[in-house]
Amino acid sequence: MKQVLVLLCLALLALSAFKLNTGTVLAGKITDQNGEALIGVNIRVTKGSTFIKGAVSDVEGKYRIELEPGAYDVEFSYTGFESKRILDVNVQAAQETTLDMTLHSGALLEEVVVVGHAVKSRREAARSEAATYSDKKPAGRKEESRSAKRKSAPTTAAKPAPAPAKRGDPYRAEPATYDDAPYTPAIAKDELSRESESVVLYEVAPPDDDTGKPVPTPGRPGQPAPRAGLLTAGEWNDLHNWSKHWLDLQADGEIDAYQKMYGFYPKQRYTLLLQNEQELPITDAAIQMLDQKGTTVWEARTDNMGRAELWNGLNGQATTGNLTLQAWVDGEKHKLGAAKPFAESLNRHKITRECKHAQNLDIVWAVDATGSMGDELEYLKTELLDVIGSVKAVNPDLAVRMGSVFYRDKGDEYITKSSALNHDIAKTVDYIRKQFAGGGGDYPEAVHSALEEAIYRQPWSTEAVARICFLVLDASPHQEPAVLESLQKSIREAAKKGIRIVPVSASGIQKDTEFLMKFFGLATNGSYVFLTDHSGIGGKHLEPTTDEYKVELLNDLLVRLITEYTAVPSCEGKSTIRFHDQQAQSGQQQGQGNGESMGPIVYYPNPASHHFTLELPFDADKVTLYDAEGKAVRSLAQLSAGTHTVPVNDLNEGFYTLRIWKGGQVQSGKVVVVRA
Repeated sequence: MKQVLVLLCLALLALSAFKLNTGTVLAGKITDQNGEALIGVNIRVTKGSTFIKGAVSDVEGKYRIELEPGAYDVEFSYTGFESKRILDVNVQAAQETTLDMTLHSGALLEEVVVVGHAVKSRREAARSEAATYSDKKPAGRKEESRSAKRKSAPTTAAKPAPAPAKRGDPYRAEPATYDDAPYTPAIAKDELSRESESVVLYEVAPPDDDTGKPVPTPGRPGQPAPRAGLLTAGEWNDLHNWSKHWLDLQADGEIDAYQKMYGFYPKQRYTLLLQNEQELPITDAAIQMLDQKGTTVWEARTDNMGRAELWNGLNGQATTGNLTLQAWVDGEKHKLGAAKPFAESLNRHKITRECKHAQNLDIVWAVDATGSMGDELEYLKTELLDVIGSVKAVNPDLAVRMGSVFYRDKGDEYITKSSALNHDIAKTVDYIRKQFAGGGGDYPEAVHSALEEAIYRQPWSTEAVARICFLVLDASPHQEPAVLESLQKSIREAAKKGIRIVPVSASGIQKDTEFLMKFFGLATNGSYVFLTDHSGIGGKHLEPTTDEYKVELLNDLLVRLITEYTAVPSCEGKSTIRFHDQQAQSGQQQGQGNGESMGPIVYYPNPASHHFTLELPFDADKVTLYDAEGKAVRSLAQLSAGTHTVPVNDLNEGFYTLRIWKGGQVQSGKVVVVRA
């Protein structure tokens, strides 16, 4: 009995010690210069060169961080506001230490560092006026401006990025003092050869302000303030690199473990091209692939070029025997006959139908908002808002609707929260602005819940030229059977509804998640986008499993993809490509009365059998035509404004990507090559 009592006392002592430790808290409220609470401010606590904890302010601008007693450095950062850093904050044992903060607006303002400021405990604060440290300079203390320590930009590459943090940490561990070196991209553009290296850089320049000086970081040392045009990314489409890349991965067994892990087996591919009798695409037609019993094996919808991607056995056992295809167009069923695997040929069919296309474009942004996204979410929000603003200008004839889904994980403040697809783009913009990173804590997140919300609950258009879901994330889904089943059902439903899934992977993503995202892109006729280290922003990014890829600014890349997914040949067989600055330039020219507005790039006929004509309204740096394997089959440099002829009579029948470079931007369109 005595032994039991002794053990019980020891347990109570341990419990009391634990409670005593958890009573040591740093807390406060963050406001702007007008006294308004700031939601989603990033708070970062370090000791020396070691990251300790991070948090974000809640809807009342408040934060609360449990710590061990001691002295810490505390850093506050928020998009559009100057950052503040308080050194030697003394957190008392078993007390709630108060550190309120006022941040001043102005993303490009210099960062103020207050060294060695005292902090009042909760008891002291109750006896006197609450102190803030945004605009007070204590006697005898030193206040430093980070930009004053800037030097001229070096020509060498920046220092290696720090190692990724553990899941749930919203920041990466790094030195608490600022480096003298200004921000530079991780790799300079001219360090890589466009011909000999696996990565091709194109006009990725270090960001600066209007004075030409590097922009100070609002949150992380050595990084610029969040604004559009900073993040760099690459795109890899495995459908366009099927035979010489994806099938090689299959043959080598490199992805066997990932296929088994998630239950996705993208092996038996069938591709359909549906046209009318004038060889113009029939868009947004419902396509079914059936087995011998008439059971549906896969469903999809034709895209803006009349193409549909279908799969046999994507989530398990493939159907044996002959498969057939049928299309539903304007409520009428058309039997298309036997389905031929992609390895044999393209399933090309024609039906009688007038030339017409839906003018609706639906885009949903599904974004991981857990704490581990804290290093890049503010940058991503800025980029997405810029893309939203550009899409309408690039697609003036489309009825654009946008919505968003933000997700975290079970046990967090929320699992998903969303704004519905609507024509009021300002509502989507306002909703995205209000979101911030928080929660998480383990590696897997509620990806399946985000897809359920985006695919099943968003009011997608019944008729559309394109439906796109950009899935932005840095962590894998949970490995539970129910979760995996949900993922598989959501992807099948997305393909059925014609929703392209385009994952955008951020820093910290792992190889299994990369391949799951590739599976999503393959199954839904989408693609795979990944952030790269070339911007120098965020933690270390996973090197993608690709062959040669081109590094672009993320906002330009996303606009390019949206344009590629929505461009439809006219009823005269003419296709257009528009750069997203052309609209502004046209407006300036018209406003100044200095001539006619600059029109889009036009190429025709599309489909083409012998050649197509390319009309350029400006001088192009480069024009390249890629086949379905990503190989450049035509490459023309320094083309002047005017009319050019591009031969295609020696090319195989199929889909090709036309890319045009101009002044550091790249846009693309589709070319269909057919044989009589």
